Amino acid sequence: MVLLGAVAAIGSKANIALLKPLVNLLFPVSTEVEAVGLSALDRFDAWLSTELAGLDFFGWGEQASSILVLGGALIVSALLFALIQYVFIRLSRMLGVWLVTDLRQDLAEHVLRLDMSFHSKRRLGDLLSRLTADVGTSLRILLLIVEEIIQEPFNILAAFTMAWFAAPQATLGMLFFIPLLAWPVIKLGPKIRERSAQSQARLGDTTQSLTQMFSGIRVVKAFRMEDREAEEFHKANQAFVKQTERMVRTQAFSLAVTNFLSHGGVGILIAVIALVNLWHPLFRDAGSMTAFFAAIAIMFNGVKRLSKALSIVYTSMGATERVFEVFDLKTALADSPNPAPFNGLQEHVAFEGVGFKYGSGEPQALSEIRFSVPRGSTLALVGASGAGKTTLLDLVARFYDPTQGKVLVDGQDLKGIALSDWLDRIAVVSQSPFLFQTSLRENIRYGRPGSTDEEVEAACEAANLGDFLHTLPDGLDTEVGEGGARLSGGQAQRVTIARAILKNPDVLLLDEATSALDSESERRVQAALENLMEGRTTFAIAHRLSTIRAADRILVLADGKVIEDGTHDSLVGDGGHYAHLWALQA
Repeated sequence: MVLLGAVAAIGSKANIALLKPLVNLLFPVSTEVEAVGLSALDRFDAWLSTELAGLDFFGWGEQASSILVLGGALIVSALLFALIQYVFIRLSRMLGVWLVTDLRQDLAEHVLRLDMSFHSKRRLGDLLSRLTADVGTSLRILLLIVEEIIQEPFNILAAFTMAWFAAPQATLGMLFFIPLLAWPVIKLGPKIRERSAQSQARLGDTTQSLTQMFSGIRVVKAFRMEDREAEEFHKANQAFVKQTERMVRTQAFSLAVTNFLSHGGVGILIAVIALVNLWHPLFRDAGSMTAFFAAIAIMFNGVKRLSKALSIVYTSMGATERVFEVFDLKTALADSPNPAPFNGLQEHVAFEGVGFKYGSGEPQALSEIRFSVPRGSTLALVGASGAGKTTLLDLVARFYDPTQGKVLVDGQDLKGIALSDWLDRIAVVSQSPFLFQTSLRENIRYGRPGSTDEEVEAACEAANLGDFLHTLPDGLDTEVGEGGARLSGGQAQRVTIARAILKNPDVLLLDEATSALDSESERRVQAALENLMEGRTTFAIAHRLSTIRAADRILVLADGKVIEDGTHDSLVGDGGHYAHLWALQA
């Protein structure tokens, strides 16, 4: 790619060498100056004149025939290098698209593999802004690097060489101006980059505002807060505009200084060359002077384009830095270097003195949790909101690792088992069922992508979805809408249960799976859950105690600690906190 750009850049400047003999044919009166030595172009011109001597096309004479040959050579050369430039531009731009597509794919995969400590704190709008706007801005850098920053130096070098070949002494005089053109970008570039990063951060805020606004549109409508949300979005936009204006002001100043130096520099250069030429002739003839100024014009234009490209690169680097900030994040759930083989739960899951904090300065979410759940039994978790029930389930799922103690699986530290092997053996049914915007069939098959239609249908029957599916014209091919909007809460929950049944897990995590349902939906979902729980090791959070009466063991949590432990009957008989809750609900 670099070689192709170099050939296109250098080759296109070769035409300047043909300008000298053409101009001298237009102005045949000799303007040679004795004080000027022979340049490289002068020697080329002398050789070409010898080669063209005696030509006579169509009886037009030697001069006209030479013009035809030189004109034809210019056209052929221009076509050849235009074709090379076409191939270069096409490949370079597609290379940018391919690289950015791969970058977006790699970034999405990296974010997906980050642990829940990242996802529980991240702002969705800002993350989406990095995946879309910031990655898109990075495309501009790639295109500029490939098209401008790689090719323009060759353009400048080729033009400089042709100017040197035409008039070496005059070329030396212009070297002073080239560093001046690059100075504004080099000086102001870091400030442009810093303000660009701040501008992109404010753009992330606007995306976050939009994401939150439309995700909660039902709440916005219900409380008639359209004007308030519009005002919050306006504030985010104004902050973005203000920060972007600071960046644009610096960028505009840099480019304005570059333009001044390039245009003013050319004028000053011509004036200096004209003065020097009065006392010390710099050009042998009009052709040399024309070739020199053509090369100088191309070179100054190249320097200006390169300076502008570098300015845009600095502008875009803020977005690129935000992208690579995400790449620099590491998951806290690294696998053991030599993970133990795991072929399914055989004996029990146990907590040994487990404690957990979400971060430094955060309160203790769990403290000194100890219990053992034999394979195939059910452990129910009861307690007020914030007692640590969901945290405990997250530790079983290994969404987090405990900060104290160990989670043991068949006596093996869970951290010593490959995370992928463990996750293959568990299934989660949460309080708020999440469905993808696709068909019922694909939502259920998400539990085991390679399953057959017969296995999907069997899972639906076990989840008590059969009667519901018969009422749908498209059956399992029915689209569920965004987030399952076309289904009731009970129907969506039974779809997630069918998904879990299809996965056929060893360990089942139920996070208040029936708490948000009406009595009829709860009855259907509970029946489906009983089918799902049969023969599986189950951890169940429940606020409705009637759904866990048959649990093999119940832990009552408060402030991250186990305050009661037993079966339903024993806990009711103890007359403690659980008995009080049972009395209230009964």
